[in-house]
Amino acid sequence: MSIADAPERRTALDVKRSFCVTAPAGSGKTELLIQRYLGLLARVQRPEQVLAITFTRKAAAEMRDRVLQALAAAEQSLPTGGEHEQVTRQLAEQALAASASWGVQLTRDVSRLSIKTIDSFCAGLTRQMPVLSRFGGQAQAVDNALPLYREAVQELFAMAGSTRPEAADLDALLLHFENNWEQLGQLLVTMLGKRDQWHEYMGARTSPEQAQARLEETVSDVTTEALAALGDRIEPWEDEIFDLFCYARGHLGESVPDTFPQACEGELEYWRALVSMFLTQGGGFRKTVNVRNGFPTGGDEAKARKAHFADLVSRMAQVPDLEEELAAVNWLPCMDNNARSWRLVVHLSHVLPLLAACLLLVFERRGVVDHTQVALSALDALGEDDSPTELALRLDYSIEHILVDEFQDTAINQYRLVERLTRGWGQHNSENPGAPRTIFIVGDGMQSIYGFRNANVGLFLKAREQGFNGVIPEGLALRSNFRSTKGVVDWINRSFASAFPAQDSVRRGRVSYTDAVAVKPADDDPAVDLHGFWGEGAREQEAQWLVDTLERGLANPASGSVAVLGRSRAQLAPVMQGLRARGIPFAAQEMDSLASSPAIADLLTLCRALANPADRVAWFALLRAPWCGLELADLHAITRSADNAKIQNIQAMLRNEILPDNISVAGAASLKRIAQCLRWAESKRDRLALRVWLEQLWESLGGPDSLVEPRYLQDAERFLQLVQAAEGEGVGLDLDWLQERVERLYAGTDTPDAKLQVMTLHKAKGLEFDWVLIPALGRSTRGDSRDILLWDEYNSADGRRGFLLAADDHSDDKTPGLYNYLRRQRREKSRLETTRLLYVGATRAASRLTLSACVGAGESEDAEGPDLKPPPEGSLLAPIWPVFVQQMQLHPRSEQLAAATFADGGILRLQNPPAPHRVVAVPAEAGPNIPPPALNWLDRHVGNTIHQFLEDLSRAAELPTEVSAGTESGVQCYLQSLGLFGEQLDTAQQRVLASLRSTLADAAGGRWLLSSGHRDASSELPLTIYERGQARDIFIDRSFIDALSGVLWIIDYKSSVPAQGVSLADFLEEEAARYYPQLRLYRDSLAALGEEPQRCALYFTALAKLYPLTDLDLG
Repeated sequence: MSIADAPERRTALDVKRSFCVTAPAGSGKTELLIQRYLGLLARVQRPEQVLAITFTRKAAAEMRDRVLQALAAAEQSLPTGGEHEQVTRQLAEQALAASASWGVQLTRDVSRLSIKTIDSFCAGLTRQMPVLSRFGGQAQAVDNALPLYREAVQELFAMAGSTRPEAADLDALLLHFENNWEQLGQLLVTMLGKRDQWHEYMGARTSPEQAQARLEETVSDVTTEALAALGDRIEPWEDEIFDLFCYARGHLGESVPDTFPQACEGELEYWRALVSMFLTQGGGFRKTVNVRNGFPTGGDEAKARKAHFADLVSRMAQVPDLEEELAAVNWLPCMDNNARSWRLVVHLSHVLPLLAACLLLVFERRGVVDHTQVALSALDALGEDDSPTELALRLDYSIEHILVDEFQDTAINQYRLVERLTRGWGQHNSENPGAPRTIFIVGDGMQSIYGFRNANVGLFLKAREQGFNGVIPEGLALRSNFRSTKGVVDWINRSFASAFPAQDSVRRGRVSYTDAVAVKPADDDPAVDLHGFWGEGAREQEAQWLVDTLERGLANPASGSVAVLGRSRAQLAPVMQGLRARGIPFAAQEMDSLASSPAIADLLTLCRALANPADRVAWFALLRAPWCGLELADLHAITRSADNAKIQNIQAMLRNEILPDNISVAGAASLKRIAQCLRWAESKRDRLALRVWLEQLWESLGGPDSLVEPRYLQDAERFLQLVQAAEGEGVGLDLDWLQERVERLYAGTDTPDAKLQVMTLHKAKGLEFDWVLIPALGRSTRGDSRDILLWDEYNSADGRRGFLLAADDHSDDKTPGLYNYLRRQRREKSRLETTRLLYVGATRAASRLTLSACVGAGESEDAEGPDLKPPPEGSLLAPIWPVFVQQMQLHPRSEQLAAATFADGGILRLQNPPAPHRVVAVPAEAGPNIPPPALNWLDRHVGNTIHQFLEDLSRAAELPTEVSAGTESGVQCYLQSLGLFGEQLDTAQQRVLASLRSTLADAAGGRWLLSSGHRDASSELPLTIYERGQARDIFIDRSFIDALSGVLWIIDYKSSVPAQGVSLADFLEEEAARYYPQLRLYRDSLAALGEEPQRCALYFTALAKLYPLTDLDLG
C-alpha cells in the first residue's frame, strides 16, 4: 500500500531534530506520536527526560496504553503486521534495550513514563513549589468555579464606598450600569473565567497605571502591525499608488503627504483616505473613478490617470485577500481618551487587578482553585525569564524533549508554559549540537474548534513559524487519510478548499486548507448525499425524513457504526424525540440536560415552594403541576382573591383550608388533598432526613405516577441524590445550589451499546463512524449582539502579546473604534471556527456522509422550483453553500406535517392520585405569647427587607446621612427576589426606602441605635435557648451596650404604622402589649450572658420612634 507522505513520516522520527507536524483528520498522528516517543526513550538516560503533554485525560490514557502495548508486544516478540507496525516494533525494542541499561523495566515501572495532561502537569509543578505557586500544595482544582467567582465579586462590591483608590473606579462602573449590581457582577464573573487572557496585563500584581498603559500600547500595536502588513503586500505598487493618491488629494483640495504614509497610528487617516480611493463603501474594488474621487474629466492627462488607476486595480485584484485587508483599515481602532467608553475601560483596568486579588483570597479561604489558577500558579512556580526558580532549573536538567499533542487547542497559559520549560534550549543546542533538546508539536489548525475554552489557533501558527526560545521546528505536513474512503475525502477536498481562507495568518487566526489523500479506495455507492427542505414545516419534515432514513439504514444487517452529529443539543432534540417515538435504540451521552426533564422541573418547583412560603410563583406552579393540575380558572380565582389576607399566602391558605368562594368542586378536592400532604410534610419537617422527607412527600403527591416514561424516574432518583448531597454539605434546600448542579447533570443514555450514537460536533472530535449524518445545517447560533464589553488577546507576528478591552460606545457599525474592531474580530473568528467545526464533523465519516438543511426560499416566478436564499452567516451551511446548492436533493415542500410530529409530553395529569399520608394531631404546647407572623405577605416582605438593610447599615464604619443610589437598587433587587413585581413592587420599595430615610434622619433614635460606636453591638443576633426541654432558635434585631451609660439595649424593629382613626398613643400601647412577651424572652435570654443593666424598646422605622418598655428594665 502506497502512502503519499511516507517520507515525511520517516523524517519525523529523526529524534535530533524538532518538528511541527500538521496532521489533518484521519492521518494517524497518534501512531506517529507513539513512534517518536519510543524513539526518544531509546536516546535519553532516564524516561522522565521525555515529556508528552496532551489536553484530555482520554488522550493521555490512550497514548500511555498504546506505548505500553507496543513495549509489551516487543518484550513478548508478538508477530507484527504492516510496515508501520514494524517501525513501531523496532523503536520499542530499542527503547527496551536502553531501559535495561538504566536498570528500569518500562512495562512494570509505568509511573516513570511522563505522559500527562496539561492540567496534571501544572498541578504537579504547584505541589513541588507550594509557596511560589501562591496557594499551597493541597489546594484542589474544581471544574465548576462559578461560586468562587461570585464570592470574589461580592468581596469587591463590599469595597464600594471605602477609602481604597479603586473604590472611585468601582463607583463609576456602577454608575455606568445604572446601579445594576447583578448585571455588573455577571460581567465580572465572566471576566474572571477568562482571566488567563488578561491576567498578565491586569492581574493581581499589576498596578492600575500599568494596566492602562499596557492597554494603550496594545491598541497602538494593533494599528501599526496591520498597516505594516498591508504596506508589505502593496509594496510592489507603492510608487504608483502614491502618485495617484497625491494626484487625487490635490484635486480634492486636501493635504498631500510628503512621502508614502508610514505604518503608524499617527498616519491612520492618510491610510483610510488611500483605501477610500480604491474601495467602494461596500468594500469592493472600484471599477471606475470620477471627480468625487479626485479624478476630474478633461484632457489626455485625466484620461491617462483614470486608465492607470483601472490598470492598477486590475493587478491588485489578483492578489488573494488584498481587497479584504484594504477594507480592514477602516476598522482599525483609534483611541479618544475623553470618550465615555474609553473612560469606562480605564475604570475597569483599575478594578480588575483588585478583583483578581479578591479571587486569590477566596481560593485561600476555601482551599480550592480553578484550572486557570493551576496554570497561572505553575507559571509562578517556574519564575520569570530573568529569575528562574530552583524548580525551573531542576526541570531544565530533567526534561530534554517535549511532545505536545493537539497543539491547535492551546490557550495562552499553556503556550507560556512551553515557553518557560524551553528557556535556554536554543543556546544549549548551539553548544551541544550532538545532543540537542527537541520539541515535537502535532496539531491541525483546520480542527481548532475550542475557542469557547480560550483556545487560540494563532498560537499554533506562531509556534510553527517562530518556535520557542531559539528552537525553530521544521514544518512537516501529513496528507494521507487512513479513515475515510476516496469518495468522502475527495468531496471534502473540493468543498472545503474554497471555504477556508487562502492564506494562514497568525495575527488574524486564519488557517488555510490542506488537501488530504485517501488511502482507502472509493466504494461503489455514493459517498456523500445532500438534502434540502423548505417551507413552513421544513424543520419537522427534515426531522421525520432523518428518522425514516436512519430506520431504513439501521435495518440493514451490514450497516456499521452510525452517528448523528449536531451543533447543539437543542438542534438534535427533535431527532432524539423521533427516535424514541419509533423505538429506535440509540446512545446519547450528555445530551439530555436534567434541567429539562419533566420530573426534575416538578421536583424543583416543589423545593422552591417548600423553601420559601412567600414565593407565590412557585406555589402557583405547584398547584398547576400534574399531581394537582388546577385548571386556569381555579388559579385565576385564587389570584382574584388576593385582597383577602388569609389567601395571599398560599401555604397558609392550604394549611387552614381557607379556599376562595368561586373555586370549582374538582379544584377544591385537589386543594384539600394537596393540603393534607403538606400538613404531613410540615409535621415531619426536620424529623426525617431531607431526601427521605422530600421523596415521601413527592410520592404522596403522586409525582412518580404522573411520569409517562421509566427514564424520568431515573432522572428523579439523580435529583434526590443531589438533595441527599446537599444535606451532607449542610446547604439544605438551597435552590441556587440545586439549580446550579442540576444544570451540569445529564440524563443517562438510553442504550449505551447501541449502534447509533447522537452527540454534538465538539464531542465527536477524535472519533470515527462508518456513516455520519449532520442535520440542521441551516440554523445559526444567536445573533451578534452588542455586549457591554468585548475583549480579546492579541498576538503579533513578531511574538509580542497583549490584551484588548473595549466598552460599547453606542456607535453605529461603520464607525471606527476599538469596540467595533473587536466586534468585527469576534464575528470573523466565529465564522472561521464554524467552518472548522463543519470540517471536523464531515471528517468523522469513514464511508458515508449525509448532510441536510432547511433552506430559505421564496416563491419563484417559474415552475422549476423555489427561489433559494443564502443561509445566515453564522450557520454551518454558509461556508459550503455554493457546493450544497448545486449538489443537494431539494425535497418537495410538505404543508400538512404537524409541528408536534414527535411530541414527548413527559407527564400526565393524575386521574386517580394516591391517598396522602395521615397526620396525627398533636396538642399544642403552651408557650410564650408571641404573635404569629402576619398572613399579609406584602407587609412581611417589607418588614424583612427593612431588617436586612438596617443590618447592613449597622455594619458601616461611618453611618451615611442619606440612602445611596446603590442601596435603592439593592432594595429593589431584594424585593424582586422575594417575588414582588409591578405596582406591589413599587409600593413595597417606597415603604422600605421611606423607613430607611426616616431612620437615618432620626439622630436621637435611629442613628443612635445603628451607630458603630457601641460596645458588643450585634444585628440579627442568633441565640439558641432551651424551653421545656426543647431547643429553640431566636434572633434579636439589635442589641448593644451604650458607651456612655453602660446599659445593654435590646431593640426590636417594627415597620407597622397606626391604622386609620387610631391615635399614635393608643397604637404604641397596643404594640407594646403585643410584643411584651417577646422582648421579655429576649431580655431573659441575654440576662444570663452578662451583668449589665438592661433596657428593652421597640423602634418604629416608618415613624422614626424609639419606644422603651420600662416595665422590662433590669438593674
